[in-house]
Amino acid sequence: MKALKSPALSRFQTDFHRLLTTLLQREVEDPMLMGISLTRLDLTDAQGHALAYVYSMMPVDEKECVRRLNKLSPHLSHLLRKAMPKKRLPELVFRWDDALDKTHGVLDAMDAMQGIK
Repeated sequence: MKALKSPALSRFQTDFHRLLTTLLQREVEDPMLMGISLTRLDLTDAQGHALAYVYSMMPVDEKECVRRLNKLSPHLSHLLRKAMPKKRLPELVFRWDDALDKTHGVLDAMDAMQGIK
């Protein structure tokens, strides 16, 4: 069973997600990364990482996008540190969110089944 987060941790995660979303929209000038959206943010307690899951509706090279975002991670972390009054912020790590691809696959299969009937 998943442990419930404290209100302070939930508020921190929400603020972190909101600020990172804003930074991705305003600070990233790489044309390949335009249109990338932050789908979810998971804070890991053990390693002190913030796993930022990203997705794009445009066809892009997922591995290259994640590589470029992880390369930008120190700059984005610096900007987050300036905006958030915390002594320590978790290390920012980007991952591709393939859950949306799986969802689209299920929806396509459902549409195909509707066409059969």
